[in-house]
Order: sequence, then C-alpha cells, then structure tokens
Amino acid sequence: MTLDRIALYRDYLQKKPTDRFAMYSLAFELKKAGRVAEAEAAFRALLAQHPDSGAGHLQLGTLLEEDGRDDEAQAAWEAGLAALQGLTDADALRSRGEIQTALDLL
Repeated sequence: MTLDRIALYRDYLQKKPTDRFAMYSLAFELKKAGRVAEAEAAFRALLAQHPDSGAGHLQLGTLLEEDGRDDEAQAAWEAGLAALQGLTDADALRSRGEIQTALDLL
C-alpha cells in the first residue's frame, strides 16, 4: 500500500488550513510529483500565510529555476532574503545562507 502524502496533507489542511508544516509539506510533495503549477500555488499560499518561511522561499525559487524561470527564481530568493532580514534564530540564519548560495549559483 502506498501512502498518498498529497491527499494526507490536503485532508489535514481542511482542519488546520494555515498549519505551516502541512502547507510546506503539501507544496514539497507536489514539487516532488512534478506538479509544477500546483506546487507553485501551494508555496505561494504558504508564503502568504508565513512570509518568514525560509524553506518555502528556497523551495519556491528552486521550483522556478528547475522550470527554466531564472528571473522568477531570483525574485523569489531575493524576497526570501528580505523576509528573513533581521531574524537571528538558527532556522532563519540557515535559510538565509542556503538562499544566498542558490542566488550565487544562479
């Protein structure tokens, strides 16, 4: 029996529509499944609710880059750096480093 993670996260989000982890996980599973438009919409919904999601910004930019949309990827990553500016927790610092590296490699 295979686990349908996309359905699982969608069901969970029916109960808790702004849950950060579930929103990210749904977007990431859609990305892994190659469902680019749905994944992009899911990452954008995540970032609308949780603009300080460094992982969300990183993965949105990566999705766009992999889709050949380098200018949009750059804009997504720059928005991520701006959203995380001034945050000093370990997650924000790690995300800023990862996003900056992605930008440097673009």
